[in-house]
Amino acid sequence: MPRPRTSRSCENCRRLKRRCDKQVPKCGQCIRAHDTCLGYRDEWDLIFRDQTTHTIKRSSRTPESNGASTVLTPPSTPPTRGLSPSLEDIGVNYFLQEFVAGGRCPSRGYLNYIPTVYSADAEHLTLVTSMTAVGLVALATRQPELTVQAHAKYSEAIRLVNNALASPVESVKDSTLMSVISLGVFEHVSNFESWVRHVKGAAALVVARGKSQFTRRPAILMFNQVRADMSAACIQCVQPFPEDLGELQEEATKYTDPSDAFWLLGVLATRCANLFAAVAKKNNDKASLIPTSWPYFLEEAIAIQSDFQHTLSILAMQEPYMTTRESDGNATSMSFHGQYDLYRSSWAIRLWNNSRMIEIIVCEIICWLINKILTEDPAHSAESRLKLQSKLQYAVNIMSRRSAEILASTPQGLGLISASGAYVPQEPNVSGGYMLIWNLYTVGKCPTISLQDRQWVIMQLKGISKSGNIAMAFQLAEDLIRTERSIQ
Repeated sequence: MPRPRTSRSCENCRRLKRRCDKQVPKCGQCIRAHDTCLGYRDEWDLIFRDQTTHTIKRSSRTPESNGASTVLTPPSTPPTRGLSPSLEDIGVNYFLQEFVAGGRCPSRGYLNYIPTVYSADAEHLTLVTSMTAVGLVALATRQPELTVQAHAKYSEAIRLVNNALASPVESVKDSTLMSVISLGVFEHVSNFESWVRHVKGAAALVVARGKSQFTRRPAILMFNQVRADMSAACIQCVQPFPEDLGELQEEATKYTDPSDAFWLLGVLATRCANLFAAVAKKNNDKASLIPTSWPYFLEEAIAIQSDFQHTLSILAMQEPYMTTRESDGNATSMSFHGQYDLYRSSWAIRLWNNSRMIEIIVCEIICWLINKILTEDPAHSAESRLKLQSKLQYAVNIMSRRSAEILASTPQGLGLISASGAYVPQEPNVSGGYMLIWNLYTVGKCPTISLQDRQWVIMQLKGISKSGNIAMAFQLAEDLIRTERSIQ
């Protein structure tokens, strides 16, 4: 028996049970009735509402995967039908070029695992439509006439994902999860709240797929993406990492290389999210009902920071990079204080910067805890205070160093400098902007940043917003401006 379709009419039309023409930004029926249109429901909310429980039940009855894996191959170009490429060809090709192949930083884009899924199910309509939507919205920054088609494809992809989630067979396919992950890029043109809802929806789908998904290498890579997005969302919303995802992380550990820096950094990110949420909860608990002491939290924070040092030493061997300093006469506005770092791929930039971002947050927690301990218990001995102040200074130094490293990666991350160090006279690429905005925002919020450097970060975020039409970048830049005003 088919599921009834969920109404996408505006709130007024749903309440009055009248036919809605679904015009944007305001319903035509409301305009004609001189009513204030209350808008439409979030499409991702419509997709995942009441779906998670049903999907989990259905997937539990779905036969286990046969464990077959596909060989990772370079992104293939879909066949072109007719004399001119179709809209799907244009969108998919641009998506693969920017987000998979690495755009102007070739070899490995930061969504480089997509070819494994795409080559195995290249005709999957949901996946192709999702990739088309993201590719077109990225290309629309240079060809504005594609904006309407991009949003139309996005709405079509939403409907297809909705149908896939309602199917016991389609809901557990890698191509369905890959469709949801790829559409997360599209949410960055919207706003933070929409992105968080999208991340939670992707996480619900990962949980519904269960433990058996990890017998396939692509599934682990996609889980890593969802885990990274969820960690970022939890940290920004000050919420603990979901327990069900944590349990899946434990299961996935059995199928991963224990020396893989990417995997280890993801585990540290989940620990950071949990620590941040626990510290915030205790600080907000005025009745002091949480027995955990501040020194205990400090020990955990320092342990995480120490583990970062070990993991970064592994990353340095797996993904080395080179620092370049420009001469005074040749310094460009794109470099950070006349310095930029060169990496082998966009993938490497993503790994390094995400690790730096989380380590900065851990160090911020350390600094806050030390100040809290010294303030609440001024009876510390001179030796004890000296040790705490030494740890405080060490954390401050780490934050300054990691912030500078993130900013030095920005020129190549945005595609303004090639992997060889050559200047590329083009607008920043969309995939680079998508990859860097949270890194830049974290640096901009860092307590050790100078006024001049924060201005540089704000300029980069506004540039990303303008060139890539990424609304979230503008929102984060505005938040940094408010932070700056509050300090002054």
